[in-house]
Amino acid sequence: MYHFLKEGRRALREGLHVTLRNSIGLIILAGIFALSAVGCASGPDKRAIAPAGSPAPASENAGATSASIDAFAARLDQAKRYQARGESERFAASRDSLVDDVNSFIRLHPHAEDHPKFARLLNSLSALDTLEVDVVIEDENYSAMEDSIALANSMWPELPAGSDDPFFAENTIFPTIDNSRIDFWLTYFTGPGRERFGRSLYRMQLHRPTVQRILDEMDVPQELICIALIESGFAMKAVSTAKAVGPWQFIGGTAKRYNLRVNWWYDERCDVVASTYAACHYLKDLHGIWGDWYLAFAAYNCGEYRVARQIARQKSENFWQLDLPLQTERYVPKFLATLYILRDPEKYGFTIPQVEPIHYDLVTVSEATDLDVLARCAGTTSDVIKELNPQFRRGATPPNMEIIVKVPFGAGDATTAALAAVPATERLDWSEHKVKKGETLSQIAGRYGTSVEAVREANGLKRKSMLQIGQTLMIPVSGVSANPDLANSKPAYMNHSGGVDRERLQRYGERYAQTSAVPSDRKKVVHVVRRGETLGEIAGRYHTSVDRIRGWNELSRRRHIYPGQKLKVYVKESFEVAETSASAPVGNVVVADESRFTKTRHVVERGESLYSIGRQYNVSTQDLMSWNGLSRSNIRTGDVLVIWTPRGGEDAQQPPNPR
Repeated sequence: MYHFLKEGRRALREGLHVTLRNSIGLIILAGIFALSAVGCASGPDKRAIAPAGSPAPASENAGATSASIDAFAARLDQAKRYQARGESERFAASRDSLVDDVNSFIRLHPHAEDHPKFARLLNSLSALDTLEVDVVIEDENYSAMEDSIALANSMWPELPAGSDDPFFAENTIFPTIDNSRIDFWLTYFTGPGRERFGRSLYRMQLHRPTVQRILDEMDVPQELICIALIESGFAMKAVSTAKAVGPWQFIGGTAKRYNLRVNWWYDERCDVVASTYAACHYLKDLHGIWGDWYLAFAAYNCGEYRVARQIARQKSENFWQLDLPLQTERYVPKFLATLYILRDPEKYGFTIPQVEPIHYDLVTVSEATDLDVLARCAGTTSDVIKELNPQFRRGATPPNMEIIVKVPFGAGDATTAALAAVPATERLDWSEHKVKKGETLSQIAGRYGTSVEAVREANGLKRKSMLQIGQTLMIPVSGVSANPDLANSKPAYMNHSGGVDRERLQRYGERYAQTSAVPSDRKKVVHVVRRGETLGEIAGRYHTSVDRIRGWNELSRRRHIYPGQKLKVYVKESFEVAETSASAPVGNVVVADESRFTKTRHVVERGESLYSIGRQYNVSTQDLMSWNGLSRSNIRTGDVLVIWTPRGGEDAQQPPNPR
């Protein structure tokens, strides 16, 4: 996911290049900006970076650059057409190829970042992932990625001055807000996104009674149904690139915290009942932290620690004032736009589908049982059982787990009775087998007392399929009936245990507030980053530390600075801004006589230390700390260090002298 800094979006409008904000999850464009910030940041390019003010290479031909950018833009349009036609594989291949080529282009032409057309191209590319990209299984074709692509060339509106506290037209828990960012989504849902939104409404109606019953039981607002609507469009098997799954889009770690069972056999995130209970627990926890539903939704989207960090940094609990990832800035207005449509569908040209909701009975199964057996006992087909129970991943209920299975409405008692009468030899137990070196299907099937064909069918193997060492196979075996009382895993999604560690979150916010706090005896200076500067050099100029600059500007270790970026630095009242000129003394940073020493920038690689780098360049650790304004010897992968080495004939052991 990529999120533009607000400052970066302003820079885009001014014709400057744009930086991308890193996000939690998978990032396909991370290398693009890392490489575009040559001279200011680390990246995969291990070249020594030219000093500030170096002229662009002669090969940087403006006409050629413009032509290349036009070609990239044409390929981006083609990728969008593939997606619009539903050609997902061609879309993914063309998009990924384009990302790789843009990456290579920046590596060869670092000055392309100054081209306004290139900045717009990066904006369109990154917009493909400003929302969660949902890969929906089967025919449940809601996809937030489609929303992202449709909005790839749309500018996210800035809130006008004085709109931090929007006008409330109603006195309800979610009052109507007059806000351009909500209008942004209303325009989209009633325009390009109308068809997809309508399909989502249809699926919502299938599950609406179930979800609303649980929301009422959990004593949370009924309006929270809109969260599932914007997360997945009520596609039960929706999967995002961050591996969030199900109608409420839980990632693995959060699912575990809220007692959703996820394993090779079974994924309760896809169960609308289990995941709705878990989502209610999570959202209630988040609301309990701040007492504000907008902040709870923001934390549900980007994580409670990120929201706590922004609240501590900005000293505000007003969602509309916080500087959050673009995905999260879009998330709450998207929720509200969806809610407004559900409140008054006719106003926006929608009709809520009149659909017979899904009804079912619940049956407890404590033994591994083939879904075909369950279907026969319920008097239906295995396809119906699978449709009612998308949480099953292997065509059978798992062993050693007590499972609540949905069966057609009215068939519950009959299914329970019929299932109890099924002989143990007719139930199908399943085992996992990890293929070892030298094993064959025949040997594996014989070991478990089953047939080769049964193993092939259970694992979707063709006759020509080759086994791989370490491959996991699902083995169907006739088992002995187990005692249901011995099932070692029971449903726990209704229990509230684990959840958000509020004390830890509070300590985190307090620590962050301390590191980003502005001393009362200091004044603010705005430093404009020059090409070739590092955070160490900037920290030295202002007699401060890299950590403080990162805290004041919310720069994580993975975030890079770039030419033209404005950094807030707080200095003593007596500090003269003139000291920051290139010819003046530079605080704690030692600068060498460039007639006698060569300046090199070293990108820290995994496993390196100041000591090992010093040995590589034949300099001392103390010199490295002085040259880079470091108060500690801790460095991280990707940091950029300034190193001064003697020119020919100089004493290699003599460190540069301050000037």
